[in-house]
Amino acid sequence: MTTNTTVFKRMGNFLSLVFSDFNEARVFREAFMRLVIYTMLFAIGYRLNLVFDNVPNGRIFDGYVMAALFCGLSVLSGFMNNMICIGGCLTMLFFMIIKLAVSLAIGIIALPICVSMDLYRLFKNGAVIIRTNCNTL
Repeated sequence: MTTNTTVFKRMGNFLSLVFSDFNEARVFREAFMRLVIYTMLFAIGYRLNLVFDNVPNGRIFDGYVMAALFCGLSVLSGFMNNMICIGGCLTMLFFMIIKLAVSLAIGIIALPICVSMDLYRLFKNGAVIIRTNCNTL
C-alpha cells in the first residue's frame, strides 16, 4: 500500500485530481464528466441529424436535443428516482414515453443552466485543487 501511495505522489498534480478523496476533486470529476457527456451527445446528434433534416441549421438542433434529453433525464431522476409504477408492460411503456417527453421539455430549458453550473464548479474546484497542490509542494 505504501508503494502505491508514493508512486501516485510522484506522478504529479494531474493524477491527484483523479485519485484524491477530497470533496473538491469529486465535484471536479463529476462536473468534468457531465461536460464530456454533453459534448459527446451533442456531437452524436449533430452527426446523425435524425429529426431536423430539412430545417436550416437542423444539425445544431439535433445535437442540442440529444444533450437536452440527457440533461432532462438527470434532472428528472433527482425527483422521480425511486418512483414505482404498478402495472403491466403497456403501463410501463406509457410511463417511459411520458417521462422521456417531460425530460426533453425540462432539458431544453435546463441545459444552459446545467452547463454553466458545471463550468462554474469546474473552475472553482479546479482552482482550489491547484492551490492546495501548489501549497503542498
